[in-house]
Amino acid sequence: MDDAAEPPAAPLTGRERRLRRWLVAVAALAALAAVAVGAILFYWARYVLPTEPDPFTRGPFVAAVDRTSAHIAWRIPAGRRVEITATTPSGRTVAAADGRLKGLDPGARHGWVATVDGRAAAWGSVTTAPGDDGAVRFLAFGDYGAGGEDEYAVGRVGAAQSPAFSVIPGDNSYLVAVAPLLDKNIFRPMRPLLAQGPFVATLGEHDVFIRNGRDLADALFLPGGGDRWVFDHGPLRFVMLGVEANEDDVPFAERALARRDARRTYLVVHRPPQPGNAVLRAARGRFAAVFAGHNHRYERRVVDGVLTLTVGTGGAPANQDERFTPRSPDAIRSFIRFGLMRVDDTPDGATMVFIDSAGRVRDRVAIP
Repeated sequence: MDDAAEPPAAPLTGRERRLRRWLVAVAALAALAAVAVGAILFYWARYVLPTEPDPFTRGPFVAAVDRTSAHIAWRIPAGRRVEITATTPSGRTVAAADGRLKGLDPGARHGWVATVDGRAAAWGSVTTAPGDDGAVRFLAFGDYGAGGEDEYAVGRVGAAQSPAFSVIPGDNSYLVAVAPLLDKNIFRPMRPLLAQGPFVATLGEHDVFIRNGRDLADALFLPGGGDRWVFDHGPLRFVMLGVEANEDDVPFAERALARRDARRTYLVVHRPPQPGNAVLRAARGRFAAVFAGHNHRYERRVVDGVLTLTVGTGGAPANQDERFTPRSPDAIRSFIRFGLMRVDDTPDGATMVFIDSAGRVRDRVAIP
């Protein structure tokens, strides 16, 4: 027997027809909204969000600064057009395609921008040297170039102080200072700080172990191969003596001290000098202070009448066991903390504070 034919479907009611039209309209609107959202996301990703990673393979960083000029250096793949543009406090624009800014205002902080192919890609500041009565802020720390988080933290704290430059008493790269390691150990961790001022560095044992420190000296634009050299910034002078201050360094130190125009002269050397040191004896108290590293701790001492600050605290591994990181018997203050010394030098005196990698002041000393 054949199946009975199905009865015809009942016609839609007016209410059902209206509901169907609403459903079709909602579906069409949803489809249009999806297309619109997709178009917006494509536009945002393609034209609004950054479309390339950092174009620089190194820097830009401040390689040198004096009273009216500064040198900004960098590395970038060939074919990219870079220009550095600084704004002076007096409201002028100073620009350079080779990174050598000229005609800056003396004793002033200038913000700078690095453009790549016409678009801002990096920034920083540079503080020119003041006249004889000007104030100078600088940092001091050594033994930093290990590329770890402790070094990054010290760099962040340092950048927050807005220094004109940083004084480095050696051991800039671990375990050795060779060209392939310098970006990982120095230029990436310290990029925010290097964007504000140069590293005025001398050499430690790790720096000279291979090629006698030549790779480091070239990378940081250090005169004299980074061993014995003199750095002047306005009224201040820094005598850089390399790994150790000994009898052989006396003639060089005496020549540097013979120039009487410096408000204060600081000695920078890797190994902390001990009582009876030949250079301190020959200087006869003419150094305002000594900055040293080597020992991975902070110490404040007075050696042969000269304030001596050990700041081997820049981020290289430290060991709380004093057999490996010994305390000096004549130390006034001595502790193991990552951090840096901030120095504010004025005509009335110099105030020095040690700031740890959490941003806390741990020691303070002033000199006339």
